Amino acid sequence: MKLEVPTNFTTESESDTSLAPRTSDHRRQYFLHNAANLRPIPWNSGAQLFDAEKSAIANSLREFQLGESSEGKHLILQGKRYAQRSGDATDPIALALFIAEENRHAADLGRFLDLAGIERARRAWSDVVFRWLRHRAGLVLSITVLVTAEIIAQVYYPALRDATTSPILRALCQQIIADEEAHVRFQAERLAILRARKSRVALLLRNVFAPTLFAGACVVVWIQHRKVFRAAGGNIATFWRSAWRHYSAATRRAQPARIKPPLTFPLKVGHPQAEG
Repeated sequence: MKLEVPTNFTTESESDTSLAPRTSDHRRQYFLHNAANLRPIPWNSGAQLFDAEKSAIANSLREFQLGESSEGKHLILQGKRYAQRSGDATDPIALALFIAEENRHAADLGRFLDLAGIERARRAWSDVVFRWLRHRAGLVLSITVLVTAEIIAQVYYPALRDATTSPILRALCQQIIADEEAHVRFQAERLAILRARKSRVALLLRNVFAPTLFAGACVVVWIQHRKVFRAAGGNIATFWRSAWRHYSAATRRAQPARIKPPLTFPLKVGHPQAEG
């Protein structure tokens, strides 16, 4: 299949909120293009993980590897329901490609764990909580929970990269960092589109829920994964500043005021605001 790659795949500044949200077809093409243009990973070099590095990252990496894996059944179901309401048949396809990219992260990190002789995690309570929240929410809240996890990943993987000298793990982190930037951008823009249809009361409730969830996630991540951040030369202050910077950028992108004029149902296929 010949890929029709959009010409505007450039990476924008996190502070740039002037661009209109990408359509679901743009997201679909992006994921296809990205899958065909992955960074090279030096798998033949071996794990090359020093004992001190292994001690610092092993338990943390096991949990993040587990968190990256998901069948995404609930999210796809919610996406299909949204597609039926909006007429945007491409949205579930873009969601499926996004989930496939997350599972690639899980597979690659799992391969590294095997190379390094680190047993994979089968269960982690923080992962259970996030999955429970996603599976019991509608599309907007599911994406809110998802974006929270993706923002944490934007802070975690640079620290993981800097906490080790392993060529494989550093290359994997670079790939995941690039992927997560697009994930957060796309999902925040989808929130802007979805929230444009919500009442002021609903928006107020979500404006309370989202930062509370994010702050709680930051507390949990620091407590459970602080060895990685410290091994990378960071502390709780640098962790929080980095997390808040990413969260603030995503929040600006998720503002429904960016969607003009206001959206109404039903939207038909081909309508420029039916996608997202």
